[in-house]
Amino acid sequence: MMLISRERLFLSMARTCCSMKKLSALSGVSIQTLRNIKAGKAIFPETAGKIARALGVDVADLLETKEV
Repeated sequence: MMLISRERLFLSMARTCCSMKKLSALSGVSIQTLRNIKAGKAIFPETAGKIARALGVDVADLLETKEV
């Protein structure tokens, strides 16, 4: 399971002028799953890949990073 950074996701959405509804349609990821990401829930790697592809970014650009 992976955690997507809300801030990075929304920044990428803003760069591409992509709403949640449009991102859902482009990626094939349900609105509910996008809401779960917004709530900080982990998702499967395949889902992260679909979202990244729809936004035209590398999946690593969307992942939550942990400060050590």
